[in-house]
Amino acid sequence: MKNYLENIDREALRARAEQMLGYANDARSQASRWTDYAVTKARGFSLFDFAVFEACLLSLGLWLGTCFSKFFKKFRGVLFVAFTASWLYLFWRVFFDSDDE
Repeated sequence: MKNYLENIDREALRARAEQMLGYANDARSQASRWTDYAVTKARGFSLFDFAVFEACLLSLGLWLGTCFSKFFKKFRGVLFVAFTASWLYLFWRVFFDSDDE
């Protein structure tokens, strides 16, 4: 065990740790930019847009719940279609709708 600890290249470990910290900082800054963008776009949402967002979350939750429940299995397709339609609308509204009021 003593020989193993003596053979560790501490500079290589330090360089690798600094590289990983650089990747983590890049990921954090990218997530921060995306979050800021999404919040800015959400400020322009109407009441209808928030209702669609809630329907999107509700249908996703119900659809996921049906994967574990025998009672709702017959509604899985309908719930998935509702989730997909609301998700596509919100995706379009956030990224492609340039109608800024």
